[in-house]
Amino acid sequence: MIVEPVVSSRVEPPPLASVNLGLPMPFGRCPADLYDGWVLHEAALRNGLNTLLFPGQALMAFPGEDPTGGVAFAHGVANSTWISAATMVQDKRIRRDVLDAAGIPQPRGRAFSLQRGRTYAKEFAETIGYPVVVKPMVGDSTVEVMPRLRNADDLDQAIDYLWKVPPSRANFTQASYAFTQILSPKTSSSTRTRGTYRYLVEEHVAGQYLRLLLADGRLLSAVHAPGGPWNLGEGVRDVTGEIHADIEAFAQGAAEATPGMPVLTVDIVVNDFTGPTAHENRPVLVEHSERPWMYLQHVADERRISELGHELLQSSARHAGLTLPGSGMGTQERVTFRWEGLSQVAEDIQAAEAAAGQMQLDLRFTSTDPVAGVVCGEVSGPPAVIALLSEFVIDGHVLTAPAMAVETRPA
Repeated sequence: MIVEPVVSSRVEPPPLASVNLGLPMPFGRCPADLYDGWVLHEAALRNGLNTLLFPGQALMAFPGEDPTGGVAFAHGVANSTWISAATMVQDKRIRRDVLDAAGIPQPRGRAFSLQRGRTYAKEFAETIGYPVVVKPMVGDSTVEVMPRLRNADDLDQAIDYLWKVPPSRANFTQASYAFTQILSPKTSSSTRTRGTYRYLVEEHVAGQYLRLLLADGRLLSAVHAPGGPWNLGEGVRDVTGEIHADIEAFAQGAAEATPGMPVLTVDIVVNDFTGPTAHENRPVLVEHSERPWMYLQHVADERRISELGHELLQSSARHAGLTLPGSGMGTQERVTFRWEGLSQVAEDIQAAEAAAGQMQLDLRFTSTDPVAGVVCGEVSGPPAVIALLSEFVIDGHVLTAPAMAVETRPA
């Protein structure tokens, strides 16, 4: 009989980052997995678009009266992304096969099951040599990656961590758009995941860790993160103007190998990102994601974030045949809003007014319907802060319960 482990894991993934926004708490930090959606929301407001926001960071941005005549995003991922492509890169074993077929160098790796794979995982780790990296086989890329496991004891603890059912894991995220959600174990009672849940063991590649953000095959940003994407210590910086053309071409090759993602991030390890990719400087692709994960660009140089958001919005607009009505440069906006699905209107109005005051927004309500749970009003201030208020209203950070829909229109 196979007995599930009960050891409390000490090896765990680096914690998910939250981005310092320079606002009073509790609104002064944005979780990394909500950051992309917020940046695209801000870009939509800067460009004078109407917006509709729903749970799961499903954002529609459009001119005129027809929401279908614009662009849409979920967690900052554009609706021009193929759902099959997003699902493929979130199944890392399939992604490895696709990239291998395209000749893209990757760390040596193999998938194992929780229930029966521990012995084989240890044998494989011994074969490729420690340190190794462990990550869930299916799920959001870059998340819950446990790097630099030094020995079999570390590997044991990493596997024990994955025995916890995913929703109970502190660093687990789940995109609202990918079919891989159905492969994530869910349970209402047990704290243990199913034994057929699989994970990857990969060799740890030493070198300079680089994240490359591309849109329509064009490099928008390159960030050097010496400790990896979640160990955000000293030295994280923007190196977009420093990387060698061969490095950019390598990332473009990875994009071409995985069509259907107009925006993607490619994480590589290389000896010297300023040099040509000769044999001794061959890049290795370690992560590949349909999500921009722009929290890392914020850490490197937050002054570029509005520009990147505008670039990503422009990319989506081109795919939709849409001409943006604004310049993308507005610093103050006034919008009307409509919030739907409120459960306690009087209390929610008080909470929203208090939050707006802390965020230095000029907010006023013009109509309320306690029966329908609908409130309308106007708000003025920086587009980034208006967008953040909307995101927090829909995510449950401001009201007594999350709203079901938030609509804004330029006033």
